[in-house]
Amino acid sequence: MSGPIGWQMLWPPLDFVQGGGAELLFQFNDSGSEALILQHCYSGLLRPILGQLQTVKHFICFDGQESGMLEYEQLIADASPLEPDLELNLDDLGELRYTSGTTGTPKGIMLPYRSWLAVSRILLLDQMPFLESRDRFLALQPLYHGAGWRILPIWIRGATHFVVPHFDPDVAFDLIEKEKITVIKTVPTLILRLLDSPDIKKRDLSSLRAIIFGASPMPVERLKQAIDVFGPVFIQGYGQTEAAVSICALKIEDYSYEEPMKRAKRLGSVGRPYTMVQVKVVNSEGQEVVPGELGELIVKGDHIMTGYLNRPEETAKTIRHGWVHTNDLATLDEDGYIYLTGGRKTEMIITGGLNVFPNEVEQVLYQHPAVAEAAVIGVPDPEWGEAIKACIVLKEGLQASAEELSNFCKERLSSYKKPRTIDFFTELPKNAAGKILHRELRRRYAEDQKQRENDG
Repeated sequence: MSGPIGWQMLWPPLDFVQGGGAELLFQFNDSGSEALILQHCYSGLLRPILGQLQTVKHFICFDGQESGMLEYEQLIADASPLEPDLELNLDDLGELRYTSGTTGTPKGIMLPYRSWLAVSRILLLDQMPFLESRDRFLALQPLYHGAGWRILPIWIRGATHFVVPHFDPDVAFDLIEKEKITVIKTVPTLILRLLDSPDIKKRDLSSLRAIIFGASPMPVERLKQAIDVFGPVFIQGYGQTEAAVSICALKIEDYSYEEPMKRAKRLGSVGRPYTMVQVKVVNSEGQEVVPGELGELIVKGDHIMTGYLNRPEETAKTIRHGWVHTNDLATLDEDGYIYLTGGRKTEMIITGGLNVFPNEVEQVLYQHPAVAEAAVIGVPDPEWGEAIKACIVLKEGLQASAEELSNFCKERLSSYKKPRTIDFFTELPKNAAGKILHRELRRRYAEDQKQRENDG
């Protein structure tokens, strides 16, 4: 790699699994899957790996004919109407979901049947208590991600569910206007793309009464802009697949808190724990920390995973005494609001012996009017151990130099937290859920460094 490179994030249905066929192959073989149901448009991903599938015996296409595959509708028509004679317990394995791979090889997360019921109860009680049959819900992210967990609650309340095959700001705006969409579920990346659309001021968004987002941190400055445009309609959800997407929520009423200073501060939090979820922030000895003290967030509830598939050692590290250890560093305030540092314990940058959390630097960069996206990573440095590097995408039509951004950070951060180098990208690498892949950036720069050493 000779310099910064821009990556293109493809949205479903063309590349719904990050890594394409290679990652599909890993997940099929790791899970021991015996049947695969797919849309016709995914067949191209399968052809290169068909000969390497170890356990898949049945291929079922549900939106047309595909050579060598069974037809979904025909299977349904030929099936017996009788309920299968099979006893299921709520603790039985009900679903296997793979992690996004942002920190390494994806892991198969085993979720019991009770998780679906527990999450539906949690969301209806705390995140979407307002949901009614008149609501029209738009999923602006893949259903295999966070939006999928809302399917059952939406059906329970009798609301209408809209799904789009891929994200496009104009398509989203058209649907909101035409169908009078009232609730959206999405991720920060796509909120920012809507916010930066030149057409947003021309659109009628008055039907919206809730925008639910999660999966990655929302830059506070951009969130303030979004509230100005969309109104006080935002609900932030924080979770992990290991805890079935339900840990904390920052609700609509939290954005209109009666004390302006506290309200402004809480825009940077992920809210408070759901009513039926237990959350603690603990130190390295497992003791709960006091407000303002840094620790690891752990979570417990009847929705958490039973473990990682075929990975007992990693399961034992993550689940201890019934608590899922998230690896997310956090603090809490005197009112129980949780604040993530924006990095995991493994992502903390140690430069000159001092700890720097990427999110702290990223939040400052997002305050610059020309910055659309920012990712901060540590790269090897012979003097400092790690040096702070900022990877930036600028807003369309705006300019900013590395020196300008460096000085901008210097005015707002301690000297050791200022990025030592700043590179510009057309796009940052993301997974299919819209999360910026810091790991991928680190890998690219490590390969670049190794290549330079070999050339030297």
